[in-house]
Amino acid sequence: MRTDATAAIHAQLIAALERRAAALDGEARRALEARLAELRAASTEAPDTTAATSPAGPLRELLDYLADGTCADRAAYPDIPALADFRQLWSTLRAESQLQQSVAHVPTDAGPLNSTALASRAIALMRELSPAYLRSFLAYVDELSWLDNLGSVGAAATAGAPATRKRARRKP
Repeated sequence: MRTDATAAIHAQLIAALERRAAALDGEARRALEARLAELRAASTEAPDTTAATSPAGPLRELLDYLADGTCADRAAYPDIPALADFRQLWSTLRAESQLQQSVAHVPTDAGPLNSTALASRAIALMRELSPAYLRSFLAYVDELSWLDNLGSVGAAATAGAPATRKRARRKP
């Protein structure tokens, strides 16, 4: 069943597509008009029941499993105090290593608004004021970097597909 929020979003989508279609001509406009016709037809149909009848995918199953809170496997692995100490030591060493790397890459003649110098100073201040925050910040940056690398690998695989070659024009 379609909720009020879903209906409002659907109406906003239709309005945005109408504005975009009004500014276009040719094939792009025809494609948007076809999409608008589909959306308008879907909004006048019976209430949306596809969510209730669609089979649960692996992600839905995982979310349901985690929402249950009955993860029996978690009890099989108790929290070990030595492991917590090791994690703390590792994060401290990692923060120190990253701080040294950031300081090593700062140019000596950098101006006051040089982004590398600013980032290095910010990390140094975080280290002085709140080492725990620095560790969590660096962990967050590491995760973002990992996700960025993951996205660039996917983009490189897409870009590696054979591209059609354009013919060069001959001069008359």
